[in-house]
Amino acid sequence: MKLALLLPGFLDSPDYAHLMTFEKRLKELGYTVDRLDACNLWSTGNTSIYTITNYLKQIEERISFYKNQNPEEIILIGHSLGGLVSIIAGNRIDSVTSVVSLCSPGDIVNLAKKWQGSNPKHSERDLPDSIHQMKSFEIPYTFVEDGLQYSAIKEVKELQKPIMIFIALGDKSVLPQETEKIIVEAHNPYVVRKDMEHNFRYSLKDCEIVMEEIEKFLTNRTTLNI
Repeated sequence: MKLALLLPGFLDSPDYAHLMTFEKRLKELGYTVDRLDACNLWSTGNTSIYTITNYLKQIEERISFYKNQNPEEIILIGHSLGGLVSIIAGNRIDSVTSVVSLCSPGDIVNLAKKWQGSNPKHSERDLPDSIHQMKSFEIPYTFVEDGLQYSAIKEVKELQKPIMIFIALGDKSVLPQETEKIIVEAHNPYVVRKDMEHNFRYSLKDCEIVMEEIEKFLTNRTTLNI
């Protein structure tokens, strides 16, 4: 079987439109698809365990869950923070075969600046079925303390697997030049740059364009010099 794990960004729901769009097409392509709720944040509301370390452990656990099905292919597709995590997990977990990193920062240094001292950070995300209704989170500083140890820029230097790196040229959350730093260090990446915004999930057309590029990558991986 072929397995695809979809990794949402910082505080994002696994039910957002871009991940749902990816899931639909990937299933048509014969993949078993698992949309991860990072650290079970949306199902439990528990922010105390929301860290990159626990996100990585969750990915390992989900891969182990499918081990008895003997997947010949395991692809990680992550957006934003999920893109950063996809690179780290892809490098550290031997069974992962390919990585797709969308709008990824090189690290969480800029994100960490949004905390006021060591106080929890208040954040909101719109509900998957209503952009006018919000879910609130209080994210403890432990997220920052844990997250600053990780760098996609360092990890991608070691990654010897096919990788697609996507840049949204209108991205104001993760500036394109941040993701370009990952590209510089990556080994023969499949690079896509499109004129869209960080949260392209608000446009079904843009979601489909990104999925088309992912499909091209999946088709062309055998020609990449890895």
